[in-house]
Amino acid sequence: MKTQVLLLTTKLQTYSTKLMAIICSFFLPIVGILILIALSVIFDTITGIWKARKLKQPITSRRLSNIVSKILLYEATVMLFYLIDYFIVNDIVITFFSIEMLTTKALALVLVSIEVISINENYKAVKGIDLWASLKNLFA
Repeated sequence: MKTQVLLLTTKLQTYSTKLMAIICSFFLPIVGILILIALSVIFDTITGIWKARKLKQPITSRRLSNIVSKILLYEATVMLFYLIDYFIVNDIVITFFSIEMLTTKALALVLVSIEVISINENYKAVKGIDLWASLKNLFA
């Protein structure tokens, strides 16, 4: 009996490792997007902490724990859109546009732009300088 249980757990561990390797290799084309989104959320959190310290606002663990749920939600959303894009939408979109995985990339652009806007708001609250207006003046 003990040898059967040991054999079963060994096989389960081997198969689960292989299954995780297959899943990770499927999502390999969007790893750069996932890293970009996670970094933008982390940078937004850093600027939010900076703003809270400068404006003497309390920093609570409840608000800091939102970073984990926010990253997981964004990452899961991008992965779900990638699945939809890969199996359904990409063939339709590719007839009109020559960009692979356009809906996944558009979603990533929206999520990163949300974080960039939040970073700009944090910077403006601390320094009083709007980064978009400064960038516009630089190019004008």
